[in-house]
Amino acid sequence: MLIHATVTITGDAPLRGACEARLRRLLSSQFLKDEVAEHHGADALCYDLMVQGGIPFPVFAQASQEFPALEFAAEWVNVAAGEKGLATIVNGRITRQTTERIATRSGDDHPIYVEVAPDGRLTLALMLLRTGRAEWRGYALTHARDALLRVLRLSESDAVELYATEGAAEWAYAWRGDIGSGRFDCEQLEPPVPIEDAVFRELDQLARDFVADWIWFDSDRFEDIAVETGRYAGYGYAVSRANVKSARLHRMRADAGAERPLVHSALGRDDLWVRDLVFATWVAKDGA
Repeated sequence: MLIHATVTITGDAPLRGACEARLRRLLSSQFLKDEVAEHHGADALCYDLMVQGGIPFPVFAQASQEFPALEFAAEWVNVAAGEKGLATIVNGRITRQTTERIATRSGDDHPIYVEVAPDGRLTLALMLLRTGRAEWRGYALTHARDALLRVLRLSESDAVELYATEGAAEWAYAWRGDIGSGRFDCEQLEPPVPIEDAVFRELDQLARDFVADWIWFDSDRFEDIAVETGRYAGYGYAVSRANVKSARLHRMRADAGAERPLVHSALGRDDLWVRDLVFATWVAKDGA
C-alpha cells in the first residue's frame, strides 16, 4: 500500500540541526526507492514521505532516542485502506497515537478524467454524472478556472448542447454544434439562465467532494499547502491557482512511466465524447 506521511520535528534549534544531519544518514541508508522530501522551516523540520508498506517509525524512533528533547509528530493517510492517523514520539516512545477511518466515497464514485501538462499545470479535471438517456451534468476545472456543466445530446443524432457557469449559480454560456463535424457555436446567454435549486445543490456537493479528493489551491492557508508546494518545487512544477494533490499526482506519475502528459481516466466509452466536447468548447474558450 502507498502511504503518504509527514513527520514534523520541533524543539531546540541547535538540536534540530544535529537531528537533521543524523536523519539524513538514516534515511539515505534505508530508503533507496521511496521518495522522501524535506520542507524545513525556521521552527521545525518537516519530512514528506511516499512509502510502500508502512510508515518508517523505526527510523524516526531511533533519531528520537538520540535526541530525547525533541518532539516528533507523524501524520499519515492511507487512501487504499481508508485510514488516517497521528502519532507523537518523544525519547523513542509513542506518547500519543490516534487513527480514524476516512470516507472513500471520493470523486472516483463517478466517471472522472484528470490531465496534467508536462509542466505540472492542470489541463482538465472533469467529473460527470449521467442524469438521463441524453443528459450529463458535471464539474470541470483547469489550472485557472472552473464551471458546472450540463450536456444534452439531442435525440440519437450528433447534435449537442453544452451549458457552463461562470462564477454564479446560472448558465452563462452555451455551445451548440455537431459531434461529427466538430464545429460548435458559442453564445453568451443574456440574461444568464438560473440553475434549479435542487440541481445546483447536487452539482455543488459533487464539485466540493471532487475538489476535496483531488485539488489544492494556491490561495489556501500556507500551513495547509506547505507540503504540496514543496513537492511541486521538487518536481520542478509550476504552482497555479488550482493544482492536483501530490498524493494523486504521485500515483499518476508512477502509472505514466515515460508518457507525458499525465492522465487519470475513469470514463466509460459512452463518456469519452463528453470529455472531447468539453475540450473543444469550454477549455478552448480562453485557451486554458
